Amino acid sequence: MNFATNIILTGFMGTGKTTVGQILARKLKREFVDMDAVIEARAGMTIPQIFERRGEDEFRALERRLVYELALRNGLVIATGGGALIDDALRETMLQSGIVVCLNASKADIRERLAENANRPLAAGWESLFEARRSAYAMMPYQILTTGKTPEAIAGEIAALDSGALYVNTPDGGGYPIIVGRGLLDWLTEEAESLGLANHVVVITNETVAPLYGERLVRALPNANLLIVRDGEEHKNLDTVRGIYDKLLALGADRGSTIIALGGGVIGDMAGFVAATYMRGVDLLQMPTTLLSMVDSSVGGKVGVDLPQGKNLIGAFKQPRCVIIDTDVLQTLPPAQWRCGMAEVVKHGLIARPALLNPDLWDLQRAEDLVRQAVQVKIDVVEVDPYERGIRAHLNLGHTFGHAIEKVTEFAIPHGEAVAIGIVKAARLSRNLGLIDEGLVERILKIMWRLELPTDIALDSERWYAAMATDKKWQAGNSRLVVLKSLGEAAIIEGLSKEEICAVL
Repeated sequence: MNFATNIILTGFMGTGKTTVGQILARKLKREFVDMDAVIEARAGMTIPQIFERRGEDEFRALERRLVYELALRNGLVIATGGGALIDDALRETMLQSGIVVCLNASKADIRERLAENANRPLAAGWESLFEARRSAYAMMPYQILTTGKTPEAIAGEIAALDSGALYVNTPDGGGYPIIVGRGLLDWLTEEAESLGLANHVVVITNETVAPLYGERLVRALPNANLLIVRDGEEHKNLDTVRGIYDKLLALGADRGSTIIALGGGVIGDMAGFVAATYMRGVDLLQMPTTLLSMVDSSVGGKVGVDLPQGKNLIGAFKQPRCVIIDTDVLQTLPPAQWRCGMAEVVKHGLIARPALLNPDLWDLQRAEDLVRQAVQVKIDVVEVDPYERGIRAHLNLGHTFGHAIEKVTEFAIPHGEAVAIGIVKAARLSRNLGLIDEGLVERILKIMWRLELPTDIALDSERWYAAMATDKKWQAGNSRLVVLKSLGEAAIIEGLSKEEICAVL
């Protein structure tokens, strides 16, 4: 908890800044300041009266002075007026003084809330004002969509930010925290209400994770059921999903239930797909238990299941309410699974953050730092390209090669090992295209060897290529692959010939 900074809540009228701010201040034991209330007390009249008797310009002058005054203080929870941070200078001042969170709501919600309090001075023309301010609100670093959330749950999200959580802004005007640390399984049960887990919860996990963590989690939550599926990528299909739907109905799960995906990438993808489709969507909380799922699949909202023709060909985008990464669970992770996760860490290092390629960071005792750095790469990409229409595809370095290995071997090769081989193939392809030199290829090989990851496989190149050609990233039958332009920079290249690709197979 950082009392050296303020927490500033802003957003359009009717989004709940005051209500959430009061709850948050109590939760964090901070002083709460409602800017509108302070201005009213100093002026000796209500905000509508200030507008009526002195005009909006006078109100904005009072507001401006108060912003500069509060920015010099520490440890506050501040609820601003809806227009306080529209001004660039005032917004920058508050950004320098603490965490600025913008609360958003749907137009329907705002219309309903304003109908209950129509005496706001700018309520009459609120829809045009809403549109005019939209771009300024979008510039706030943290966005929370309040629609469908209780004030307590919203305050819980903001409290997580105050404790150092990472955060992903999503294209719907909202976002979600990614909480990384030790002992979070126990912490989650203490924070059940603020995390929205006080109502019915279904924990979906597999046979391996259930006795380790699933049973304990269900016992600790106030109203939870455990739903166990078979372990392994070969079970990530529509048949398993159909069985989950049946069990959810039998457990009485409804639109108010929350699904917790507790497991590795298979569970996260499949439970996330169920959450996106069951009763047209229920809330999802991701709790990854493998290094691979922590640094990659649990973040970004991509969920799905496999078809016999290829991986993740049936899927959706489903943003979680929260991602909770308890690095203590890595203590029970088999060494082979740690190595598989490191393949994704290496990929993040190659495309964006070379610091991840430092062997000093590859120690289980530094897992929290490792995960935070790797997750930040994923956040930076998915915020810019949430629906994979551009640079998000860079996260697939080596994956088209790797997914084909999984398909041809019927998943006998684990995902991380297949990706490691795929990264080496992508590097060699990049070298053949003149984008990188042999020195970088050799460095990548040495990294994989040090991590005890495979760098090649005896596979028929015709079958390998045929499996690659069914990858969902290819378009209209044309190849579409991610290559390296340099260390820390990737690119997408399309239309390579079969001969060029098979040359590295």
